[in-house]
Amino acid sequence: MFPLKRVLSHNFLRSGMACALVVSGLLTLSAQAQIYRFGHCLFGCPEGSSGNQILVRSAYTLSYDEGRKSAVWAAYEVTPGSIGIASSLSRDLIRDDGVSESLTAADFAALAKQEYVRSQHVPLVSFAGTPYWREVNFASNATVRSRSLSQGAWYGLEWSLRNLVSREAAVYVYTGAIFDPGSEPRLLTEDSGYRIPDKFFKIVLTEDGRAAAFLFPQDTAVHVHHCDLRAGIEEIEALSGLGFFPAATAEVELSLYPMLGCRS
Repeated sequence: MFPLKRVLSHNFLRSGMACALVVSGLLTLSAQAQIYRFGHCLFGCPEGSSGNQILVRSAYTLSYDEGRKSAVWAAYEVTPGSIGIASSLSRDLIRDDGVSESLTAADFAALAKQEYVRSQHVPLVSFAGTPYWREVNFASNATVRSRSLSQGAWYGLEWSLRNLVSREAAVYVYTGAIFDPGSEPRLLTEDSGYRIPDKFFKIVLTEDGRAAAFLFPQDTAVHVHHCDLRAGIEEIEALSGLGFFPAATAEVELSLYPMLGCRS
């Protein structure tokens, strides 16, 4: 295990220069080749999303690609106190004034006739116990996920993650969409021009450096268990073009799987 350089939640340190703009309490930064350190990103935020907008909110930080209307990555910290009951909370999509291009309610209306559902990179239930839960409904956090994946392996990992949080002081999550250049593009609608992600990744990390990594193809059948979708961090880096944990002083250990219901 390696020493921790804990960054206080919602504060940040960054090296180099970047343009910052505050819009309705939202901090946006132009992404450049430097290490960003935010409270949501243990051991530094992912590198490799140059040219995208870094959106920093109370509940999460994400890197947003306006060309694809999608978050490249999102990072957030889940604690026992942040999790809550989301059944009575609004899920209405909120326009994001921090970006100029994003998915709209009209775009998602087309999902009624498809095997996809509107979903979020950062889940509502993880912040239902905080005053910041509405931030999860911003359009920049929205994505399109297959119904079978959402109801199967993705849900299973989320359930296991919440159980893990009940035994840990804090759990950090990195997630995002992957667009495979070798796959045939699937468009939400011809008019929207939005390409549905081909895969998603999720990396779970504890403060002492234990981690678990998963790779979720869109076409994952509903019966597939999340433990069958384990992946290496290097594999996710190769597919996403990102570099994780740039501020880590030692290698992150993929030893958290048993705590997420996966046998060795």
